[in-house]
Amino acid sequence: MPRKRSTVGSGQPHLRKDGRWELKVTTGREPATGKLIRKTVYAATAAECAKKARSIAVAVDRGTYQEPSKMTLNTWLDIWLSEYCAAIKPGTKKTYTDAAKNHIRPALGHVKLSSLMPHQIQTFINNTQRGEKAVSAKTAKNIHGVLSKALSEAVRIKYIAFNPANGCILPKISKFDIKPLETCDVVRFVEAIKGNPSEHLFFTALYTSMRLSELLGLRWSRVDFETGTIKVDAQMLVKRGKEIARELGTPKNSSPRSFKAAPAVIDCLCAVQTEQDVWQVRAGDLWDNKLDLVFTDEIGHEIPHATVEHRFTAIMKKLGLPGHRFHDLRHTFATEALRAGVDAKTISEALGHVSVAFTLDVYAGFTDAMQSDAAARLQAAILSHQGQCVKA
Repeated sequence: MPRKRSTVGSGQPHLRKDGRWELKVTTGREPATGKLIRKTVYAATAAECAKKARSIAVAVDRGTYQEPSKMTLNTWLDIWLSEYCAAIKPGTKKTYTDAAKNHIRPALGHVKLSSLMPHQIQTFINNTQRGEKAVSAKTAKNIHGVLSKALSEAVRIKYIAFNPANGCILPKISKFDIKPLETCDVVRFVEAIKGNPSEHLFFTALYTSMRLSELLGLRWSRVDFETGTIKVDAQMLVKRGKEIARELGTPKNSSPRSFKAAPAVIDCLCAVQTEQDVWQVRAGDLWDNKLDLVFTDEIGHEIPHATVEHRFTAIMKKLGLPGHRFHDLRHTFATEALRAGVDAKTISEALGHVSVAFTLDVYAGFTDAMQSDAAARLQAAILSHQGQCVKA
């Protein structure tokens, strides 16, 4: 007896001779003939095949299903962001959504997914560097990365045969796009933050290289006062919806790291602990630091990222240094450590970079300048010794 052809919500995947699993799903009827239109789904496993079929069935029931051949990039971005980015960190998803909304959709959203060509993406990336709305090379690279991720997923599920974003020539990122504070400005900054509500947080950031989200998610249980060690294994995440919610998540690279902090940093954190004890007594029953956070407001609540950033911007304007971001304190730590002769491996571990090579690449412009300066000083020392030898 011939096997019954499956429809939406029925049928089981069957194994093909080529090793793939197959299942047919009804997606509609031909307007003229009323004949059923079926979509064939393929996957490496029966479970994955059934899952793909269910996704299509749900889309058909909702009236949102589109054949990949007719689907625009806009439609695919909607699907990718809602279905394939559901488990990523809220901040990362917002970055993807903003890149799509502000850059990718206006330029390429109308193009059919199956018709998108490499030269169109190259032109799009080139155009991000032109005109009044030109973005930095780093931003252009990030935008391309979001588009490439979305298209890679479309390749994986066989909506398109290849990723047209592959092979795109990206603008070269200048190593001097990063803006660390100059040494003299570091001294001025340390003086300027005294008395600021975020004084201790700024000081800790400057001398530990921790990211803002990591500082806001730092817990007392991760600070070892006896050994002077700080463990970074969480960051504060922000979930935006009807109400803004904050929760702890894994660090940026999902790998915890520990480092020895300078004695001045440990002294700073001791001062924070004393200050927090005073606040707790003053707040009484209102005190609520359920996450055991190091940096809180006066009743133990989490501090919003924007609050710290606004305070930092105000200090920079006061010092006559507009344009600097809070993240530049991280770059300042790295460049000052390099100038002080700290080895690259130690700096890379403190920053939480994936490798020493990555650290050296990020700060290549600064290390090159330092090497040139070192070579010039070495040459001057040799010439000085030569002069002394000749006189002798």
